[in-house]
Amino acid sequence: MLIGGSLSAECHIQMKDNLQTRKQTMKSLQLVVILLICQSWAWAPAFTLNRILENPSIRCDPHTKTFEILHSAVVQDIGEVPRRPDLQVKSSEKTSPYLIHKGRATDMIKRCVSIEGLSLSRGWTPQATEAFQLAVEAVVRANPILTGKLIEVKASPWPWDRKEMYVVPNVYNPNNHSFCTVLEPPKNIVWPGQVLDDGLYQGINGAKKLFDYVSSSFAPFMLDKPDFTFKQIEDGSPLFQAKIIDFGDGHAAYSIKMSHAIGDGTTYFQIISQISSYMNGNEPPPIEWNHPIKATHEIYPEIFSERDYHRSYGLPFGWGLLKNLRGLPSRQCKYLLLSKEKIAKIKNEMRGKKLNGTRNDAIPKDDDTIARGRISTNDIVMSAICEMNGSSDVFAFDRSVRGIKEGVNAYDAGNFFWEIPFDKQKGTDPAEIRKILLKDSGSFYEKNEVPLLPFLNGRVGRITSLATITHQTAFPCSELLCQFPSASFISELPLDVAVIFKFDADHWGIMHNFRKTNHSPLLEKILA
Repeated sequence: MLIGGSLSAECHIQMKDNLQTRKQTMKSLQLVVILLICQSWAWAPAFTLNRILENPSIRCDPHTKTFEILHSAVVQDIGEVPRRPDLQVKSSEKTSPYLIHKGRATDMIKRCVSIEGLSLSRGWTPQATEAFQLAVEAVVRANPILTGKLIEVKASPWPWDRKEMYVVPNVYNPNNHSFCTVLEPPKNIVWPGQVLDDGLYQGINGAKKLFDYVSSSFAPFMLDKPDFTFKQIEDGSPLFQAKIIDFGDGHAAYSIKMSHAIGDGTTYFQIISQISSYMNGNEPPPIEWNHPIKATHEIYPEIFSERDYHRSYGLPFGWGLLKNLRGLPSRQCKYLLLSKEKIAKIKNEMRGKKLNGTRNDAIPKDDDTIARGRISTNDIVMSAICEMNGSSDVFAFDRSVRGIKEGVNAYDAGNFFWEIPFDKQKGTDPAEIRKILLKDSGSFYEKNEVPLLPFLNGRVGRITSLATITHQTAFPCSELLCQFPSASFISELPLDVAVIFKFDADHWGIMHNFRKTNHSPLLEKILA
């Protein structure tokens, strides 16, 4: 189906026979049951801190104090590489568990999936691959929370009693566990050098060709299946992993995955930024993992009442998910490419600017005009998503509280965000999106105003934007061609989900699974 007259690519994730349909429905039913009972004690064993601390296998290796990151062999024949020859990264000696969530925050974050993305670069060399591996190891050693596993501590076996979530560091010791896997290229795909020529990188036709190639070739091979937090607790699986394929033709693809339990999208890109810094021989700013309010921060607006909370995350929401199960086989994962140039033009028009770039000062400065004067690219894309969606009445978007909530700063790692529900019809105006962001409460609904029927009827969706917080990995003499988010979890959720991402230097992307779509004039204007 075409949206607004054109659709760049569609990743059809449909059931081909009745057996597959039953399997997907049962898998989603299991997920809904998990959401309804808030991850009761049956899903993961409870541990005591004393038992963990007495286990010598989780102790740090006292002999490894420093790790030299970029040695001469890595950078030879690369050219001019900005680096400090004496750059070293300290290995942390922290062995005590990190308290990352407690109370309601524990239940809510257990429902989240890992954050994962894929990048494709050209101008790549074997030395760049080695530098990438070393940089990943350096970041892991500098951030020991990445070496741990999740445990859940419960006051009692009853699911409503107090819970705490911890990360026990150094369970996966970097001395004997590799956090970066070098993969062989799949044998059944055409390599990038055989497909991508110099003319490809010019204009929208090139972007579409690149998008189609990545999404249909090695992206399914490198991006993992959904990895929920509750499953990571149950399995004791690693919380961080990188993969890389060096095609040997000057192109490389690499993916990075992080458990959502230890941080949000901002935290994810802080780690990517550190990897990039180490690859370039620079010492990155440290990431703060021990903020005192991290464990108790709730991911819903502080203005919410108990009624608002239970409508948004309790039985009404769970009942709506159950109702949506019958339509799950018809959901498809779809992608759209958007033109940054077209979005910028519309943004200038909406901000009250003339086409020649001069501001119209005759407009009175009321609240609506102030909001319009600050409309962002992200506001426009979110409004286009609201306009094209035909199967939800309420959407919620994620908003970082760094710099908003007192004492939470840019380099504080963790799940420092709020999910902001808002009326979808109101959201079709970008100024309304901006008004929410300008409010002190950071909420669209006032206290006790969250509606009941959209949650009961399963007409509630989620919008996540990765575009505004994206950091890129970059190595000297190489060029980042595109980035691609993991889409696997979208196909298995019985609710509308959209992800906004940066695809390349000239295009943004939308990934969604909407059950029903409408014609969107705004989307039509910004499609690439």
